[in-house]
Amino acid sequence: MLFDNEAKTSDIELNTLIEEAKERFINPKDKQIALEKIWDAFERIKTYFSAEGLKKNHSASKLVEIISDNFDKDFMNDEFKKLTNIGNSYRIRHHEVDKIELTPEHTNYFFFRMLTLIDLCLIFLNTKEVEETNVFAMI
Repeated sequence: MLFDNEAKTSDIELNTLIEEAKERFINPKDKQIALEKIWDAFERIKTYFSAEGLKKNHSASKLVEIISDNFDKDFMNDEFKKLTNIGNSYRIRHHEVDKIELTPEHTNYFFFRMLTLIDLCLIFLNTKEVEETNVFAMI
């Protein structure tokens, strides 16, 4: 199910990171690389609105606002913060000696936890882009 939703945003690099992460995850030898790629995609998606002149934290806040429509904004904001802290504390993207190693089981867990959040973001971003395209088509 999560692998079926193709990344089709206007950000080609973001789409590439997501799709590469999913492709690599299928190969057991590439799961660590897949986890790094999906975390890179998370860092990238947090800057999605930077083209509008927003800094990363403001861009991420705007994204949280969008995906929290008719939902608990505090919950989604906490999820963004928790996953950011996980990425900085565990050996996912950073490899300093003080980073916590992951077991294969935890690698799977964190991959799917992150992919689920990104998938939710994609649903809202794709809808937003379609709506904006339709507005411009009417002009």
